[in-house]
Amino acid sequence: MSKFDRLFIAEKASVGKALAEHLGKVAGLKVVMTNAYAEVGDDMITWMSGHLLELVDADHYDPSYAKWRLQHLPIIPSPFILVPKQDPRSRAKEKIDLIRKMVRDCTTVVGYGDPDAEGQLLQDELLFFIGNKKPVLRLWANALDDATLAKALGSMKPNEEYIGWYESALSRSESDWLYGINMTRACAIHAQDAGADFKITVGRVQTPTLSLIVDRELAIRVFKPIDFHIPFINLVAEPRFRATWLAIKDKDGNYDDARVDGEGRLLSKRDADAIVAGAKSAGQATVVLADTKAGTESAPLPFALSSLQAHCSRLYGLSAKNTLEVAQSLYLKKLTTYPRVDCDYLPESQHGAVAGILNSIAKAKIPDSFAAALNGAKPALKSRAWNDAKVTAHHAIIPAHIDNPDDLAKLTDIEQKVYFEIAKRYVLQFWPIAKFLATEVVLSCGPKDADELFSVKGRRYTEDGWRKAFSMDSEDDEANGAGGGASALLPALAKGQILPLFEAGSDSKKTTAPKRFTDGTLIIAMKQIHQYVKNPEYRKRLKEGVGIGTEATRGTIIEGFLLRGFVTMKGKEFVPSDGAIQLITALPDIMRTPDMTAMWQQLNDDVMARRSNHAEFIAKLVPWLTNLVKSSATFFKPEQFPNGKKRSEAASTDYKCFGTSGLVGCGSPLRRIDGKYGPFYGCVNDACKKIFREVGGKPSEKIERVPEPAGDPKYACQACHKGFLRPRERKDNSGRFWGCSNWVAGCKAIFNEVNGEPDFGGQSSGSGGSGGSSGGGPKVKSHTSRGRPSSYSSPTPAPH
Repeated sequence: MSKFDRLFIAEKASVGKALAEHLGKVAGLKVVMTNAYAEVGDDMITWMSGHLLELVDADHYDPSYAKWRLQHLPIIPSPFILVPKQDPRSRAKEKIDLIRKMVRDCTTVVGYGDPDAEGQLLQDELLFFIGNKKPVLRLWANALDDATLAKALGSMKPNEEYIGWYESALSRSESDWLYGINMTRACAIHAQDAGADFKITVGRVQTPTLSLIVDRELAIRVFKPIDFHIPFINLVAEPRFRATWLAIKDKDGNYDDARVDGEGRLLSKRDADAIVAGAKSAGQATVVLADTKAGTESAPLPFALSSLQAHCSRLYGLSAKNTLEVAQSLYLKKLTTYPRVDCDYLPESQHGAVAGILNSIAKAKIPDSFAAALNGAKPALKSRAWNDAKVTAHHAIIPAHIDNPDDLAKLTDIEQKVYFEIAKRYVLQFWPIAKFLATEVVLSCGPKDADELFSVKGRRYTEDGWRKAFSMDSEDDEANGAGGGASALLPALAKGQILPLFEAGSDSKKTTAPKRFTDGTLIIAMKQIHQYVKNPEYRKRLKEGVGIGTEATRGTIIEGFLLRGFVTMKGKEFVPSDGAIQLITALPDIMRTPDMTAMWQQLNDDVMARRSNHAEFIAKLVPWLTNLVKSSATFFKPEQFPNGKKRSEAASTDYKCFGTSGLVGCGSPLRRIDGKYGPFYGCVNDACKKIFREVGGKPSEKIERVPEPAGDPKYACQACHKGFLRPRERKDNSGRFWGCSNWVAGCKAIFNEVNGEPDFGGQSSGSGGSGGSSGGGPKVKSHTSRGRPSSYSSPTPAPH
């Protein structure tokens, strides 16, 4: 690869390829495309696949951290260490090596991460990791159309101007690690000491989310239905209509009527009967207010991921994770745009592509109802969805131009359903707004000295607009903020008008328990988490943001609750386990409510705005976290875990805490504890907390292994020439391999088995895994710990 001018490093392949096509189109140059990069004249474009680096586990800083002990806490790395992602599917090391080489050969680097803090972090951490010294420009574009890319390319700035974005995301990343590692260990140790018998994990986002599920369940369990009554009157008019009794509020918005509770409900049947009797005796009602206003109703916006997940949960019972998987599949098939988005608006520069997209869909095999809506769409219309000011890192999920009309027919049933929901929202943007007349009527009815008020609201559509395109039910209206809801068809009325009474009565009802969360409602609750915050300043902070979690991680967090047994499914509803309830009710409010996230968000905003920096953020966090770790000893009590047995209740033995491997034991008594995986011994000294395995009925530091056969002398190891080979069963039950008897001394050679004998002519496989074969002599595969490449200290300026 020869020297070249600019190297663009995109966050993902689709973005990088789109940029390459744009550069080629503008310059009239051929685009040379490979699987890893593209070449356009003197420019090279390559791409990552999200984060290529990850923070190491605690035991990489100190091997003793592999065992969870209170005396280690808090664990505060300085500096934090990054390594290439270990998931082989990411091909992280291969991509990092390629980018490192390309950076050496270029003149200028152009960072093309997503236009947000996380996008800034993933590009900057990589450039710092590979030791970049070249100048860096920042390309900031939130759409892939030619107009947006041209504008962004013409306004690139030096990367150091985005240091606030980088340090803000860095603060979030490291603080999440610090909080999750330290508080999970502290809570797990103390809870298990108190008798908890379930796995405990704690996180800044997962714990408040689990708390939503638990709090809702507890509210359901203590709920007691309340009887209440709703008096009503039916009036003689054309058309006839019904009005319900209205409780009066004072100027502060409180109910000024001793007959109702704080929610305005009439609880006494006797009071309801008296109101009905008074209405009947009057025989008529007088209009005291008749207010009609014209209004408009816009079509629901295109989908962000969270609203798509909620929609598909309600319609098709899809989990958040399943919806994301389907949306991702549609994106990879180039039928829809990028799905991991938190935005439901569109850039105005893309409006010119509307006709082409709609025409391409019309050529495919589509349902008749969809074809009719498509036929009535007017591409020239521009709905409220087209708003540059509200487009964030990505625009809403919309259908892409369909190059092959047969592609839709090849989709699975659920892919087609999700596709047409996405396409439906897009098509609605090109139908007119709906227009209506909204009327509110208040009437007085009753004896002259005790008139009661009754009210009714109605809405009459004068122009159906987009509502004619597809049938929209009330749940659609409610979910999409489109208005609607129950309304009456009302006649034209005037203040002072007297209407004869046709009927008066009372409906008796019961309050209902709150509903458990489903995938869809929980996703929305996470995005609108400000509704669950009591502190008004914190609530405002979260309302201005995007809730807790991200569009891409919320489904994974919910899936984690199921995998760890924190929740189970009852139909579509989440039911928390006893362990989840015990954990959440034991934690202090600062951990179980979203207030802490709001507090961190404020500090992060200060870092981004450069009122503070990353070092100051961590300096504030560490003492707070240290105090929280110390206070965790008071969170859990034995009575919170009625089915468990706290460790301190285990009987002390005559054995004393002893030293091993050159260490001196504290000499305190040892307790014998029945653990989940068998008995073990624990030191009673809280400052020691040393644990011993049980071997032969007594404490032992190491398990005494049963001598294994020395191996078959017929098969000498051709790797170390000291041991002999013996057959072993593979861990995946796929057959046998032959391993060296000298493995304790360090020989890790293993050989595939062919016809009952070791295959010295083929390739060995590692650790009894599935293995493979290729030509050549015997190869040794040894186990090595994860490497520790150059770490980065913080704070650092963005690479430049």
